[in-house]
Amino acid sequence: MKVKFSLKNKLFLVILCVLVFNVVLSFALGNTMFDKLYTNDKIKKLKSGVESIKSTSLSGNKDEMINEIINYESQNMTICLFTLDKDTGEGEIEYFSRQRYFSTSPFDNEIVRLIEKMYAEDAFTKLADNQYYILNEEDSGRPDSNISILSNIEGSRYVLMQTPKKFIREIADSAIKYSLYISVFTLLSGAAFIYIIADKTTKPIRQIQQTADKIANLNFSQRCDILTTDEIGLLSLSINNMADRLQEYVTKLKDDLIRQEKADKMTKQLIANVSHDFKTPLTLIMSYSEAILDMDDIDEETKRDYLNIIINEGRKMSEFVQELLKLSQLEGGIIKLEKSNFSINEIINDTVNKNSIIAREKNVTVEKDISQDSIVFADYFRIEQVFQNLYENAIKYCNGGGKVRVSTQTTGSKCRIKVFNTGNHIAEEDIENIFISFYRADKSRKNMGSYGLGLAIVKAVMDMHRERYGVANVDDGVEFWFELENVEMNFEVEE
Repeated sequence: MKVKFSLKNKLFLVILCVLVFNVVLSFALGNTMFDKLYTNDKIKKLKSGVESIKSTSLSGNKDEMINEIINYESQNMTICLFTLDKDTGEGEIEYFSRQRYFSTSPFDNEIVRLIEKMYAEDAFTKLADNQYYILNEEDSGRPDSNISILSNIEGSRYVLMQTPKKFIREIADSAIKYSLYISVFTLLSGAAFIYIIADKTTKPIRQIQQTADKIANLNFSQRCDILTTDEIGLLSLSINNMADRLQEYVTKLKDDLIRQEKADKMTKQLIANVSHDFKTPLTLIMSYSEAILDMDDIDEETKRDYLNIIINEGRKMSEFVQELLKLSQLEGGIIKLEKSNFSINEIINDTVNKNSIIAREKNVTVEKDISQDSIVFADYFRIEQVFQNLYENAIKYCNGGGKVRVSTQTTGSKCRIKVFNTGNHIAEEDIENIFISFYRADKSRKNMGSYGLGLAIVKAVMDMHRERYGVANVDDGVEFWFELENVEMNFEVEE
């Protein structure tokens, strides 16, 4: 699904809005507050200058007082020292900053008018109760409006300090202008930086989302390569673990489905095989039974032959049912193992002797290459079934005049029993299925006396023992093998 408004864009816009709001707020506060802040700051400096001049004047050190006056005049302040009789209103200007440069300055009358204005407002009387008298002229667009502070030095001596409001406005406007420049620059550079940071921050999330989409489409090849130790890194690790586990489960499920499909196919083949193999003996049994009933003049010898055929066919069906029941019990876990120590050579020798007639009839040479003391720990009766089935199978599929070889090999704690027969190789596609119930590698072998249960019984017994087994094509033939626990090796380990 395509994202219309990504997390990166949301994060970028949110932080950008915060920056824009900060710029607008700074500009608005600057327009309304800078002038007042600078005015208050200037008033504080004026008060400080008044106190400094008063202190140096009272000390009697005229040079120090002049230096202080010059210092404050350099800060765009005008200083006036004068005397005034509060009762009569008569006075004299001792010092006025502008008169130092213009002896006939028109500003002389201006300072006089300011003093007269303060006198009219009873400012000098109010100084008796206050340290300062502040006159902040209304800013009506006049270029010569000032902030003035009046203070008493002693007796009838006063000091008056002024600073032009135009200067304050210029500083405030400059501060607003440069503050705006800095804010705009910060906004532009910050926007680019934020976009890069937002892209870098959300990149792992986008990668996780892409990986999750792949997983949703059953593609487990992509992994998150995020190596951080934060929450996103832990999330990517969880996504990778989930992909690995899902891949395992899906692979296992596919294998199970393949095996199930093969099992269903073999079950259908079983039904076809059993139907065919049961059809022949049943047909014979019914045919010869009906012949006995229909033939009134049947002689005893013919009747005996017919009955023997019926008995033999019935015995074949009974043997098949017994094999099928035996396999069902093994696979269903009904039969329990009874393990003991015994010599595997005993089973090999007994089985070879019992089947010697069959081997001679097929002109098969039997060879044995077994060690003297091969003591194993297993279920004697079940292992006898395993070896009997493998040995019969070897003779059955050995070519006429061929060879069957039985050998044992001890490796570590295991004893491997091998049964080899000369003959045709097993097709590679059949090797992995040959131990499955009812499976016939050669589908044309309908009259070999086999229902595909012998090797399935081998598989069931060995699985119950939890031991390895298998088959392989070797030079000149096929070799089946299985392993058992070697008792003597275990004893050596324990010692």
